[in-house]
Amino acid sequence: MSRPLRVEYPGASYHVINRGNQRQKVFHCHSHYEIFLEKLQEFSGKFDVDVRCYCLMPNHFHLYVMTREANLSRFMQSFLTSFCYVMNRMSRKSGHIFQGRFKSHVADDEAYGMAISRYIHLNPVKIKSAVGFELKRKIRLLEEFKYSSCRYYIGEEECPEWLDMGHILGKFPVGSLEEKMAEYRAYVEEGIKRAVPNPFESVIGQSIIGDDVFTDRIRRGYAMDLNLTDEREQKDLTKLRSSFRFDDVLKAVASSFKIAEKDILKKRSKHRKARMTLMYCADRYCRSGMSLSEMASTLSVGHGGLSRSKNRVIDTKGKDKEITSALKNIETELKSIARV
Repeated sequence: MSRPLRVEYPGASYHVINRGNQRQKVFHCHSHYEIFLEKLQEFSGKFDVDVRCYCLMPNHFHLYVMTREANLSRFMQSFLTSFCYVMNRMSRKSGHIFQGRFKSHVADDEAYGMAISRYIHLNPVKIKSAVGFELKRKIRLLEEFKYSSCRYYIGEEECPEWLDMGHILGKFPVGSLEEKMAEYRAYVEEGIKRAVPNPFESVIGQSIIGDDVFTDRIRRGYAMDLNLTDEREQKDLTKLRSSFRFDDVLKAVASSFKIAEKDILKKRSKHRKARMTLMYCADRYCRSGMSLSEMASTLSVGHGGLSRSKNRVIDTKGKDKEITSALKNIETELKSIARV
């Protein structure tokens, strides 16, 4: 069974969520919430992670964090392991508290950071028991809810040092801290008064929140360098790596073999190795946006010819120096394109 790909790189922003095992309660009393927040403070400091927003509901939690290093998995594993150890010791029990590994979405902070923070902070008024509340009661619920960072953002309580409020509030360009808090309060309340866009409707491949430019940068730039040991993530990784435009791949192949692009596309091209390599690379790097039929038509070849050429390159990799060298050069060029 596949699992969502975990994309990690320095400076990445993430929405993180996890639920109680079998959707059961995680937090049964005030001290349980306090333990979680103490551990969050401790391990965010140890792993140099900025905590921007959080909301702890009885059976799940939401975080919005930024990792200065490519270490989200190590941070969350250490943090949650420590929390679960303390909770099990207190209850004199053993076993899982959370429902498998945490879920995360790497996010385009510039475009979606504000919306993610609002989504997280609105959780207390989205539960079934609060749906029918009048506006004033919902606003009061947000103001009084103890286990969310919202009350700091709207000025109901002094912000703890370990919570990075400045980043989100900094998205309001002018005004004093108090004025920015008032603007943020109005922004959150807007999400109660009317239907606002849900940032998670923009999730790509189960793990990316962003526009096309951001998504392509993540898909191609970082996925190209990933080496996975977990085969369950391999399917998603293959999809992410295969999102290049055919024209970019053609250009990279032509450059590596030092011949004109039009000469590779000729049906009876004399550049046999270059043409075979193009078929292999098109299949490897373009499949997310180009069907096999489109590929075969563009290359003036049948499906069988496409498959045979691809397999010949696979068989000769490491044996044929020219093809092996070309493949390395092509990958290097595609990485540079992805990071532009």
